[in-house]
Amino acid sequence: MPIAADAARVSIPSSVLDVWQAPTLALMALAGVVIALLGALVPARRAARLTIAEVLHNE
Repeated sequence: MPIAADAARVSIPSSVLDVWQAPTLALMALAGVVIALLGALVPARRAARLTIAEVLHNE
């Protein structure tokens, strides 16, 4: 962002650029991965417990 602003000869205040701290971003990324894994794991475990006959019967 600062490089693009310098190229356009525009100044951007540091309060706009320093919104998130690196540890906060890392924690949010980790939380997103955990939520995605849980969202995929729950239906996968349910599907893994079904027999082929049950799946074909419900289809």
